[in-house]
Amino acid sequence: MQHLRQRFKSPAADKLVRLHKNIYLNRNDPKYHEKVITYLDPHSPEAHYKLGQYFENNGNIGKALQHYKEAMSTYPSPYYFPASGSIRRLTKEKTPAVPGPQAAISASSSSPGTKRKSAAYGLKMLLLVLLFINVLLLALLYGPTAVSKVVSAFMPWSVGKEVTYESVETAYVLHFPYGEPQKAVEEALHKKALQLANDHPKQTIVLYGIASGVRNADNQAAPLSDEQLKAKAFVLAEYNPAVDTSVKIRFLHPEFQKLRTTAGAQLIRTALDAYAADHGSPPSSIEQLFQPYPNNYASYMPIETITGSAHVRTVFDGSGGWVYDARAQDPARRFYPNVAWVGASGAATASASLPFEPVTVTIDKSAHLLRLNAGPVVLAELSVGLGADGRTPDGALTVLERVREPQGSRPGVYGTAALGMGEIAIHGTTDAASIGANRSLGCIRLTNEAMSALYPLVPRGSRVVIGSGTGGSGGAPVLVQPELLLPGKDGLGRGAEEKAKHRVFQWLG
Repeated sequence: MQHLRQRFKSPAADKLVRLHKNIYLNRNDPKYHEKVITYLDPHSPEAHYKLGQYFENNGNIGKALQHYKEAMSTYPSPYYFPASGSIRRLTKEKTPAVPGPQAAISASSSSPGTKRKSAAYGLKMLLLVLLFINVLLLALLYGPTAVSKVVSAFMPWSVGKEVTYESVETAYVLHFPYGEPQKAVEEALHKKALQLANDHPKQTIVLYGIASGVRNADNQAAPLSDEQLKAKAFVLAEYNPAVDTSVKIRFLHPEFQKLRTTAGAQLIRTALDAYAADHGSPPSSIEQLFQPYPNNYASYMPIETITGSAHVRTVFDGSGGWVYDARAQDPARRFYPNVAWVGASGAATASASLPFEPVTVTIDKSAHLLRLNAGPVVLAELSVGLGADGRTPDGALTVLERVREPQGSRPGVYGTAALGMGEIAIHGTTDAASIGANRSLGCIRLTNEAMSALYPLVPRGSRVVIGSGTGGSGGAPVLVQPELLLPGKDGLGRGAEEKAKHRVFQWLG
């Protein structure tokens, strides 16, 4: 709003405020705030708060409460908390007092008729209070589900909306197994938030949901002790009953679900491409990728993480999981997620349009770093040991065989698993001191723990690029929980024999 400007300034100009066009108001006008709401902004927090004060001073509590509530509908604003305090004060003042002993004594001093009426009224109020308490106790004992649904509700947390509370924030971590359905996650967070709020009144309860493959005993929430866990959370719940009776649940990084699904699709496409190269055509059934060694092109069917399903269908119906069409010539249309992509514009597109990009392992010799890419997605970055005197060759290779617990010239020389590429391999080792150093005969070493985690994510046919100065993730998202791709309920391939029992390998080591 701007002050009125004229060539010859009027004495009243300083008190005039321009609303818009040719409409001006005098701030001393008794109906100034009503006119602001009518002509300028029907949601003005200042105007509603001032009108609330006006009606309160004139004894019209109903209208005062109405305007105070409207002032609170805009946040942030300097009138939010004053309006909230006025509502609490007026609501408390309106609550009638329950007659007590003093009222009875006062009544007895008047007349017999008045005494009898007061006693009857007091007895009636006492019976009503007792009846209310009994109903409440019965509801708490026999209807916890109903009560919790009344107390709170699942509500999506609007993006970008900030809420500031005048209370202590207490953060907890709740673990969920991989592939947990969204509804089950919401119910668990809702129940736990109510419980923690009951145990810690007058505090804002914040729950970070972490997918870690395990569930805490009795679904217990642990206090947040590591701030880095916040970055790994896929869902956040917040509850402050003093401000809002709803448990607000917000799923974080929704694009990560799409990225993980993309990675899972590229993993199986890489295995299918290798099978077709070896046999002249793709397998008639997807199960043929998960045969015992040496035909173990992949270790498992990954989860399609948008719906949490690993089920494979032959036609697209959008119900989740995957689609495998052995007759398709295009690798992108041969295997793809059984869901519709939703782009930034909000329009749905076919997931079969996701281009095929083979799984790639990059070895940066100068940094002693292994990076695993599934398309544009970085699934892992791990430290490695390399060959002494430059014995690990530069160049592009292909994963030709995958084997668990490979046997060498001496027990355990190749660790828990290996990815063979001809003369050399990527394999595990018990010599942890060799990681980050150049001590091998040419092979690429990882700790046994790191190799066990890497192995199921690298299908046969993956490209391996070895060189120096290839850098880090280059800005691509590093999925800190690639285990989310591991088998779900329909996890094909689990339990397949991937050991070569009667073969001794001769990699450089």
